[in-house]
Amino acid sequence: MAKNDNNKKVDINEVAITFKVDSDVVNKVRSGEITHLVWEIDEDNQNLILETIDGNLVLVTEEMPTTFHGCYLYNGGVFPYVIKGSLNFIVLDGGAEGCLTRIIGMETEPGTRFNYQGPGKPIEEDPDGDSCVWEVAFEVIPVPQEAKTHLLRWNPTISSFTEKDYEECVANMENGMFRMNWSIREWEEARRGDMFYMMRMGDDKAGIVFNGQFISDPYPGEDWGGSTKRRMYVDMVCTNLVEPETKPHISLKKLQKEIPSFEWEKGHSGELLSDDVVAKLDELCGKEWNKK
Repeated sequence: MAKNDNNKKVDINEVAITFKVDSDVVNKVRSGEITHLVWEIDEDNQNLILETIDGNLVLVTEEMPTTFHGCYLYNGGVFPYVIKGSLNFIVLDGGAEGCLTRIIGMETEPGTRFNYQGPGKPIEEDPDGDSCVWEVAFEVIPVPQEAKTHLLRWNPTISSFTEKDYEECVANMENGMFRMNWSIREWEEARRGDMFYMMRMGDDKAGIVFNGQFISDPYPGEDWGGSTKRRMYVDMVCTNLVEPETKPHISLKKLQKEIPSFEWEKGHSGELLSDDVVAKLDELCGKEWNKK
């Protein structure tokens, strides 16, 4: 099964976990009524969630508890598991219909603390215990079957989003992504779930600097430039970033050479890209990102 991961084809079996849910859950995730997914670890799903293979939650410590499902080392109050970089999606199986969702965040909350005494030993609750039952909530955004793709433009010489702001976003990334909002002039076609590419303009680092997905519909806000005009913004998650002070591999010159039918230097932020341009851009960027 192949789907879009940052606009390139991937094997979902390698980057996702699948959970069965009611069709009502699928509809609420698509509408945005449900934004976080929570599962308890029990005998039925413990192997799916806790196996130490790519695509699942893995234990940071040397040994994993084998008897008490959902009993994790407390680690001083810090959730002691990591999501491997290969886990990008959760597939919701609603029976007659399903929904592919991208993981954009994770929230954890500690529950009962106790001392883990080894396999077969009883749990004894202890407020100062070294183990804990955790609740993990995945924040997700649905990936549309046929998402539109927009081109955003950033000129750091005139934008309120400066080079320093970009450096701070990169420095504070979580799970390989950061969040921000962006003004979008051509907003009428934009929708939550759509994909985008960000193109830097105006200096010797012109080119594609990151891509990602809109996690909100367009909404009005004050003008970033300080005028009284109304601006429309979208919230988004940003991935596949180019390190600050580094020239992008997909430079403006390369774009002009490989996809000459599109006017890369002119246009507004939020320009909707045609299917043929998206296909060529996805292929071009996919080749570069796969080299990493």
